[in-house]
Amino acid sequence: MRTDEDNGGKKFKRRTYLQGITTAGVASTVGLGGLSTMSAAAQQEAPQQNQQSVVAEFCGTFSPGPQVQQCIACVEAQEECDEVGPLFPLFTGLTGQCFTPQEIPEGADYITLKAGLNCYIAPVEEGVTTFCLPPGSPDISNATFYECDPDDPQPALMDFRVTCDEITVTTMNIPDGAELTAEVTFLDADGEESTQTFTATVQDNTATFTLPGDLNPTNLVVISGDLVLDDQEVVAEDAPCTPEPPDPPEPEDPRIEDLEVTCDAITITTTDIPEGDVLFATVTFVGDIVETYDVPVGADGVAVIPLPGDLDPSFLQIVYEGETLFEGNIQAIDAPCAEVPPKPPKPPKKKKGKKKKHAYKRKKRKYKKAKKKHKKGCVSEKELQKKKRAYKRKKREYQKYKKRCK
Repeated sequence: MRTDEDNGGKKFKRRTYLQGITTAGVASTVGLGGLSTMSAAAQQEAPQQNQQSVVAEFCGTFSPGPQVQQCIACVEAQEECDEVGPLFPLFTGLTGQCFTPQEIPEGADYITLKAGLNCYIAPVEEGVTTFCLPPGSPDISNATFYECDPDDPQPALMDFRVTCDEITVTTMNIPDGAELTAEVTFLDADGEESTQTFTATVQDNTATFTLPGDLNPTNLVVISGDLVLDDQEVVAEDAPCTPEPPDPPEPEDPRIEDLEVTCDAITITTTDIPEGDVLFATVTFVGDIVETYDVPVGADGVAVIPLPGDLDPSFLQIVYEGETLFEGNIQAIDAPCAEVPPKPPKPPKKKKGKKKKHAYKRKKRKYKKAKKKHKKGCVSEKELQKKKRAYKRKKREYQKYKKRCK
């Protein structure tokens, strides 16, 4: 899970933006388009004056898995969407209640915002530049744009399954024979981190990467050509993969004597911290979920962070009196904590007539928009004709349906 700062070689620098968060929220990876990244700061600006904004609506809870799949059911439930295609770049590593992208992908009809365990959806309308959550929502974790009935569907990663021995991914719009690259971060039994690169060939929308088997995978990046399809933390279904569960990294600060991580709790043994003083802890879980805790130090020097029990902790930061005492990757000794992710919920059935009508009207709007841009020299003749053909095709489909159902 990388940011532009990660290239400096500091092992945990990618997580420093979590310091100072004071409410339970969510944090994840960086927005990725091709191999370029978009910093969280650049994407998470507060709405400026004269900017138009829209408030997204709650539309359900997220489904574990690749980012484009997490909230896609919200878009599939829209009446005018027959087929749904994700658009790149993906925007992640976000915080706060509003999201202002530097640029909205061409053809976007909807945006989903993932916040905590929740998904929110908003239509993409001309002139709207900022998307916000309803008051009281968790912080935004990631944002994904989608197009309904795309003329040129983009490649996408729709599912993955991680075990100690292999990672199997399910793709969309990637031809047979195409090669995918996976960059996998591991933890060994000593808690040391390493990254290895694997390749696999797509066949029938599936590709399988063979792993060493004796290392614990903790993060997965999947790349197709120059496009990053996904970048997020993972945990093997059959963890631990090492002979013994990985030890947490040894804290460099002497005030943290020991750490014990289980699914139910993180036990912090301290020295030279007075009884009753409070540690501020930020715990990241697999699935891009972040929780913050204020935990007092007991008479024995021990502070205990109670965890949900059904989420896999993946990263821990401990702050005391403004100083970071510990910051690093972790894994529960009794992992995995979560059950194998269920299949994504099926969207509700839509009335076919309304769906065809909405699809036709949407293509008509896109064609008119392209005509205006064509006059300004912003859209090529080839692209204009492509939009026109798509509009005409949907119009014919709708007219045929009307005649058949009269």
